[in-house]
Amino acid sequence: MQNRPFPSGNALASIAAVPTVTSSLAADPEAFASAIERHRSELHRHCTRVLRSGEDAEDAVQEALLRAWRSRRVLASECPRAWLYRIATNACLDVLARRDATLAPLDEHTPHAAIPHDQLPESIVVAQETVELVLLAAMDLPPCQRASFLMRDVLDQSAAESATALSISVAATNSALQRARSALRDRLEWTRTCA
Repeated sequence: MQNRPFPSGNALASIAAVPTVTSSLAADPEAFASAIERHRSELHRHCTRVLRSGEDAEDAVQEALLRAWRSRRVLASECPRAWLYRIATNACLDVLARRDATLAPLDEHTPHAAIPHDQLPESIVVAQETVELVLLAAMDLPPCQRASFLMRDVLDQSAAESATALSISVAATNSALQRARSALRDRLEWTRTCA
């Protein structure tokens, strides 16, 4: 793959040929396996987001963990998280490259056609991840915007109730909510383009 953002397996092999300082984590197989297992669920979420498929994500995670195990000697850090993400992303890119570009669309006779798109497992995972991202991004908002957003969009309170609780006018509450929504929308778009 010529356009990969991260080193491929061949590049990793050439890196392995260069003498490097390996971490004590890479030298101890049990500690290495334990460290990798701690990151398994977040790698699965990452692969699900990239591939938009739970089944393909599980395959990509398995491939990524296998690649990590095989190239553990090149790990120079005691914290393998970024290294694992790089390997998982490459595994996802390989899965995407292998997918047939001309997949037949689902028709009425397939079991998935009866299930609404928002109830498919991969859609549920993506929706949960989006909610997590929104709430994390909301923590970075200024206090008034954060409070307006949480009261109106999360707790489903009216503008008057929010204004009373915040001791500001209804117009100020609406303005803070609009600014919060705009900031969160921008943050989510940025996250989606970077993911």
